[in-house]
Amino acid sequence: MILTLCTACAAPLPDEPMQCAECATRYCSERCERYDRRRGGHGKICGAVASGGGAEQYHADKKYKEAVAVAVEACADDTKGQ
Repeated sequence: MILTLCTACAAPLPDEPMQCAECATRYCSERCERYDRRRGGHGKICGAVASGGGAEQYHADKKYKEAVAVAVEACADDTKGQ
């Protein structure tokens, strides 16, 4: 999974995007980086993103956990009453 859009505004990333110094989350501009840190909630998850292997891995793991939860629920529904 390669993130090609700005985390804050979803604009396509430039060739050399701005990124968080701690976790390497990428932004289209310094303005978006500041916005995400102050108002977008990045400050709350930055440590988890950094320790989770960076933005790419963090979001891939998050999507994986969501998919597993859906699969487990579907399996439980399929085997209900057996």
